[in-house]
Amino acid sequence: MQTADNYGIATPADWQPGDDVIVPTAGSCGVANDRMEAKEEGLTCYDWFFCTKSLSLEKVNNPKI
Repeated sequence: MQTADNYGIATPADWQPGDDVIVPTAGSCGVANDRMEAKEEGLTCYDWFFCTKSLSLEKVNNPKI
């Protein structure tokens, strides 16, 4: 829960530090379109409303990075 709060993300069931995390749904059509066209680096989008990104184990263990 601390990781979700620190990074503004959601964690899937059985999430382990270093696994991919869920990015909140896009707040506008423009952001959703940019995500789907892979303009936001590091995101993997499965649909306009469901994207994930990697969050390294180092970042989870040291949030000040």
